[in-house]
Amino acid sequence: MQLPAHGANATALYKALGLEVPQHVIDVSENVNSAGLPPIVREQWGRLLEVASSYPNEQAEPFRSTVANAHGVVTENIVVTNGAAEGLMALAQRFSGLHVALLEPSFSEYRRTLLAQGCTLHEVVVEDAASYRVDTQKLADTLANVQACYICNPNNPTGVLLEKVWIEPLIKANPHCQFVIDEAFMDWTDEAESVISLINEHANLFVLRSMTKMYAIAGVRLGYVIGQQAGELARFLPHWNVGGVAIEVGCLCLQEAAFVEQSRKESAALRGVMTRDLQQLGCTVSNSAANFLLFCLPQNLVADHFFKALLKQGIVLRHTENYVGLNGEWFRIAVKTPEIWRNCKEAIEMYVSRN
Repeated sequence: MQLPAHGANATALYKALGLEVPQHVIDVSENVNSAGLPPIVREQWGRLLEVASSYPNEQAEPFRSTVANAHGVVTENIVVTNGAAEGLMALAQRFSGLHVALLEPSFSEYRRTLLAQGCTLHEVVVEDAASYRVDTQKLADTLANVQACYICNPNNPTGVLLEKVWIEPLIKANPHCQFVIDEAFMDWTDEAESVISLINEHANLFVLRSMTKMYAIAGVRLGYVIGQQAGELARFLPHWNVGGVAIEVGCLCLQEAAFVEQSRKESAALRGVMTRDLQQLGCTVSNSAANFLLFCLPQNLVADHFFKALLKQGIVLRHTENYVGLNGEWFRIAVKTPEIWRNCKEAIEMYVSRN
């Protein structure tokens, strides 16, 4: 049975499982900010519509320069993309035919885009999903024999945040290897573990960022790649790959420091509540720093039965059937609102108590 490869696709999931879609559905399979668009985007929407009739700047200015200023890097080290997904496609084209290491479990798009370019993949599966603990010797041995490596930080689907002091030695020790550090969820943290500050020191480093999750603009499609060699990715992209509305929205979003801080604060508080509640039910929960977490049920319960039982109640969790090393035994759940969590918690509690 082929389940949807991503979250936010509830209708396709119900269809794949042959289940009737309930009247009311709570979708916690996707990780977009429940606060919605930043207020300034709503306020400026009328003006933004005027941009739609003009060709955008080919370099995605002024968003590109705004990003450079925000991260303290030179503009030439940034390429703006139509969502982080386009950045992954361009990177995969750059690595066409090469041997690539993947720290697993991780985002499924790495595998899909790399295989499409004829890459040979080398999996390094973590020893413990909840803490994302890695066999350092196995990782070192793998890195010695590949030309590129992908690391998601904070990790998707666990939410675990890896320390910069752990990542940098890997980059230093393997100058032959190009590192892609996917920081799509880094803006849900205080940014202390971001490796963007290492860009000037390491030519073999690419950092991928997304505007989608924090700013709730999944439908706008906006992301970027930072690196000394990021400009070379432009040859894999079409002219005007980023629309004018997206460029303007991105600039507005990067002004919203207070919105980001409040979103982080509320998410962290609710994530703590969710973690404690799930642990009290006997679940194992990941040490997440993002706006989602990963959990698995007590050993006496059957994951597949639980997943379908919640779907029938209109609660859509993110399955892990296509995450290497998780085998469908774990579930990712987004941190949304206290009310949404109360509904999810009630359904989970009821299932655990009755089974």
